[in-house]
Order: sequence, then C-alpha cells, then structure tokens
Amino acid sequence: MSRSPQAEVWGDVPYPLPPARTREGSEFALRTPLAWTSGVALRAGRIAIGGSPWEVTPIPEAVRPFALKVYAANRSGVTASSAEEQDAAIYLLDRGIVDPLPPPAGEAATPDDVEIVIPVHGDAAPLERCLASLAAEGLPVTVVDDASPKADAGRIRRAAKRYGARLVVREENGGPGGARSSGFAATRAPFVAFLDADVIASPGWVARLRPLLEDPLIGAVGPRVRPDVRGASAIELYEETRSELDMGPDPSRVVYGVPVGWLPTASVIVRRSAVTSPPFEPGLRIGEDVDLFWRMHEAGWTVRYAPDVVNHHGVRTALKDFSGRRSGYGSSAAELELRHPGRLIPARPSLSGLAIVAVLANKRGWVRLLALPIAAYELARQRRILGKRIPFSVAVEMTGRSLYSDAFWMGHLLRRDWWPVGWAVLALTPLSRLARAVALAMMWEPVRDHLLRPTRLGPVKSLALRLLDDASYGSGVIRNAIRKRVPNVVTPRVRFPSWPKKGAVGGPSIQAGPQAADADDSA
Repeated sequence: MSRSPQAEVWGDVPYPLPPARTREGSEFALRTPLAWTSGVALRAGRIAIGGSPWEVTPIPEAVRPFALKVYAANRSGVTASSAEEQDAAIYLLDRGIVDPLPPPAGEAATPDDVEIVIPVHGDAAPLERCLASLAAEGLPVTVVDDASPKADAGRIRRAAKRYGARLVVREENGGPGGARSSGFAATRAPFVAFLDADVIASPGWVARLRPLLEDPLIGAVGPRVRPDVRGASAIELYEETRSELDMGPDPSRVVYGVPVGWLPTASVIVRRSAVTSPPFEPGLRIGEDVDLFWRMHEAGWTVRYAPDVVNHHGVRTALKDFSGRRSGYGSSAAELELRHPGRLIPARPSLSGLAIVAVLANKRGWVRLLALPIAAYELARQRRILGKRIPFSVAVEMTGRSLYSDAFWMGHLLRRDWWPVGWAVLALTPLSRLARAVALAMMWEPVRDHLLRPTRLGPVKSLALRLLDDASYGSGVIRNAIRKRVPNVVTPRVRFPSWPKKGAVGGPSIQAGPQAADADDSA
C-alpha cells in the first residue's frame, strides 16, 4: 500500500503532440478490419454526409473504390489489402467516415502493456463486484482509495488484497479526477485503463480495445457504458434507455460538435504519451473527463468510441440522487466554458429557422406562406456553399437538416438551460398558437426517443422523468453560471445567414448544415 502526495500542481499545460502520419505508422490499416460508420450517409456513391467532424465530404476518386467496398460490407468489416487501399483507409478513418472494428470476444490476446486504475470512495461493495469482473483478464490493477471513511477504508483494503490489486490511499479527498491522477502516477505501463468502481467489466474488454490503439495517433479509446439494471424502480427503467454515461450505439471519433463529443472515464483506455501528468485538472471535480478529451483532441490526438465493446455501470435508484447527479453534470458547464471558451453556448439557431417557426405559428395564411421564400433563400445559400460539384439533391437535404436543427436546438434549450421559460410555454399552450408551435419543438425529441427506444415505464412516467432530467441539468447550469459569472452557458447565439461570398466555397470537405442535431449537450 502506498500513499499519494496531496499537492498536485497543474497549469495551462498543453497535451503532448501526436506523431505525424507516416506510411509505416499507418500499417495498422493493413491488419485492422474497418467498417462504414453507422450514421454517416452516402449519397450518389461519392458524397459522405456526417463523420467527425460533421461534414459534407466529396470522396476523392482514388478513395472511392475502397469506400464503396467498405460501405457494401456494412458492419462486417474490410481490411485494406494494398498501399492504395491503405491510403484510402487513412483518409476515411481520419474523417470519421469509417471506424476500426475490435476483434470478437474471446479472439484477442491479453495485452502486457496495460494497467487498470480504479478510483473508489466509500462503499466497497461495488468495488468488489468490479474487481471480480476483472479477475479473468489478469491485468495489473491499482485501486485508489480517495480518503474513504475508516470503516469503508478497511473493507476497500481487504478487497484489494483479496484480488491482488495494488492500493494507493489518498489522505485528502480529491474527487474522481484527482484519484485517477494518483493512480496514473502509480503506474508505469504505456496504456492506462480507467474504470469506475461501480462498473462491471465485460470479459476481455481491454484485450478487445487494445488493438485499436495500434494506430499511433489514437490517444484514447472507450467502450459503450450501459446501465447495470438489477431492479424495476422507475429510475432504473428510465436509465435503461437514457443513461447519462451511455453514448449510444454509433461508433465515432470523439470531437466537439458531434453526438459523441466526449467519453465518460467510467471506462476508457488512455495512451500515457498522449497526456500530461497529472492527466486530469485538479480543479475539476465534475466534467474532468470532458476537459481531458477536449484537450487531447486540441493537441491533435484521435479519441475513439467503440460501442462494439460494452461495460455496465451501477444505477442510482433514488429520485434525489438521480436529480442531484444530473444537476451536478450541469454545474460543470461554467467551469468547462472558462477553460474552453465558446463550447458551452447552449444553442446556435439561425435567424432563418427561428423566422420559419414564427411565421408557421401565425394565424394568417398569407403570413405562413412566407416560410416558402425563407426556405428558398436557405436552399440557394446551401447550393452556393456546397458548389455545383455537389448534387442538387444533397443541397435540398442539407437545407432540411439545417432548418430541422434550428427547431431541435430551440426545443432543447427550452427543456434544459431555459427550462423555467420552457415550462411556462407548456402552460400557455391552450392560449397561444405560438406557444403550441414552440411546445412542439420542445417535446419532439422526447416523444420521438420514446417511440424509437421505448422504456418499460410507459409514456407518461417516461416523459415526466425526461423533463425532470433536463430541468435538473439546466438548474445546475443556471446555478453555476450565476455563481461563476459565466453568462455564455445560458446565452444562445443567433446565427445570421449571410450570402456566401464568391470564391468562399470549395475544398475536399465542406462544413455545412447541423453538426449534431440529435446530440445531447457536450457536458
């Protein structure tokens, strides 16, 4: 057992830079099966819509044969078989159009260059289940006791000894980030897997994810983290489809502005050479994982989400704990905005989208007809932005996506960061046509999600908990915005859709349209 130093020094230190792309460093593409990323659309056999960052990408002619081969294989996987396909694979990987597949369960060898770090505070029962789930993989484990009470500390010590784990004891509580940093400092392996104490690891999860790190530009990779539902309480049944740690079924490069804009460090493997020491900023007790992966991406590293591998985490069953946890997540917005200016602005609707909602809500028919010239203007803008080499049908699709995104984010804002205003709008729906239009934008996403991913709760309880979920998060945002004096996190920015200047279009990839119309907040 060892004790960690409590004085942690951290400044505004950038993460180390990744190596440059080389042909030798890209040889992993000749060994790694690649799959077309679900959620990325292919139009006319040559235009990709989506990826990470979210873009409209005309696929170069040299890349197209391999892209079409991977697209046809769907999620079964294709391995590059020549230098030309290797180059095409790297082009598609670095744009999030394809993603590497981990080996099937049971087919990956246990790595010898990974250590596992588990922070724990208080109750040791979840830790015991976590350590039991890791025993078969046989990797070195470091447990960090984050200044637990004496009675809990004894049980934590016994659990670590029983499963052969090293124990590091902090004398002062530093929160999850501080505890993980202490564990990181106590390890020496080139890769460190962070695992929360309430996580049940799937067999061989590290062995399956480790091959993805053969790409020397990948700084971290994380599995899908689903709730470990053991009962039938309302919270557990809600969490089955709306867990705050479940980033969904679609693989992704983890970048700001896409649905998977960060990873929970409840389960993740990090390359030691891609981070500073300590890797987590000591000043952040919530949102430290968002900060970690944003800083890593800003340095040029690739972070990947690989939902083919699934771990499970414990669920808080009390309504007070559920609401408090969501509020805590919201409170991190102000701290993150101070460190990453402009990223926590709650919505960026366009004036065109807001105008269409307003005119469609008007009682007069001739006013509602004004939606047509507004939409036509947006279509002409998209056509000019995308250029003539992009099919007209894609410009029409992007116009629809853009206008839908505006309505989506307006509803999202009124359910979460402006929930007191949103709830007032819901109360006014019997009296106002405009209120009904805004309420439709507010409730579209929860209703759609319930229809596509129904919970076992039924629609009424499910939607009620969704509103509580969003309002709890928003309350945390509002409270800390006032406390920290960070208005950005509660102030939307309206975009004015000016006419693109001549010569402003072109390039291999075109950022156009909504970046993540179906994403939750980045933090």
